[in-house]
Amino acid sequence: MLSREDFYMIKQMRQQGAYIVDIATQIGCSERTVR
Repeated sequence: MLSREDFYMIKQMRQQGAYIVDIATQIGCSERTVR
């Protein structure tokens, strides 16, 4: 389960154009979770 901070970090990084793989690696979760 993602924390609220992780959720907003993912949202912000996606808006900046970061790749899903990079976001998942940085947060420490699977790519499917980031999608």
